[in-house]
Amino acid sequence: MDCKERIRKTIKHEQPDRVPVFLGRVDDLEYWTKSFGVKDEEELREFFGLDLRKVKYSGIFDIEEGKSIWGTADLWDAGYGSVRGGFVLADARTVKDVEKHSWPESGLVDYEELKKRVLLIDNKYPKILTLGFIPVLDTLFDLFGMENAMVHMHESPELIEAALAHIESFQIESMKKAMGTCAGETEYYWCGDDFSTQRGIMISPEAWRRFLKPVYKKMFALIKSFGLQVWFHSCGAFRPVMKDLIDMGMDVWETVQAHLEGNDPGELKKEFGKDITFFGAINCQKVLPFGTPQDVRKEVRERIQILGKGGGYICGPDHSIQKNMPAENLFALYDEARKCLG
Repeated sequence: MDCKERIRKTIKHEQPDRVPVFLGRVDDLEYWTKSFGVKDEEELREFFGLDLRKVKYSGIFDIEEGKSIWGTADLWDAGYGSVRGGFVLADARTVKDVEKHSWPESGLVDYEELKKRVLLIDNKYPKILTLGFIPVLDTLFDLFGMENAMVHMHESPELIEAALAHIESFQIESMKKAMGTCAGETEYYWCGDDFSTQRGIMISPEAWRRFLKPVYKKMFALIKSFGLQVWFHSCGAFRPVMKDLIDMGMDVWETVQAHLEGNDPGELKKEFGKDITFFGAINCQKVLPFGTPQDVRKEVRERIQILGKGGGYICGPDHSIQKNMPAENLFALYDEARKCLG
């Protein structure tokens, strides 16, 4: 069974020949390439036998040194589009203040370059299209500041709604152009938002449904209109709104942190296993950095036995891999997973 068929069967909740494996974000790439004696990230992915490839495109974050696409300052050089200060709407008090901001337009993206990146991926792999991590709630935090954004949701919701209109417009228009330019080349579209901590959602489910859900709903519908499947990243614990995401069309949930309250693998599989495919579930906080290779192999077998039964599970770390993890543990993860049928 080739990679494409393996992933398709898995997402259709049919039993593949083995559980597919994937790896999301790689931190400290030089450490990992040296550890495994490979020259670059693609060789690393081949070494692990990964079944998918996600397009590598970060040009959207390179428009001006020290700035994000939203015009917010990255004062601490945090990278990856993260913002640690410079909240440009911190003093906004009216909708007019919000509208005066210089909002990004979809023309920032080089769509032909994006397509070139897609075509560089070997056709034997299923391809995941993405413009990178362009969140909704996190962007509100970057613009207003976290505390301000949360207060505005209760006291000045019109400010949040005004900002969301621009965030949504950028999302929809850039996604539409990306999927149109790359039509026929990919099967999945990756998007996401981090709206939860490891203990629960950062805002109430009611606020989530009022402010965030309408944007996700339009994004998911657009992805479906191009015949692609929705690969949605959101870490943390958000069980109260899981059904909302499924009803809107989420196909793959990245990334399952199975050690969190509300994310018990057995409960998740029983309640949502017929509706979505789970990705992740191998603990990056304890087992991978501090366990033995035997501990890792044991967790891999346990996760596959539960989440992989009847398809619907892609095995991998439950977050970024970092150099605090012994190389032998990461090897054990993929070596063991490739042996398991689910």
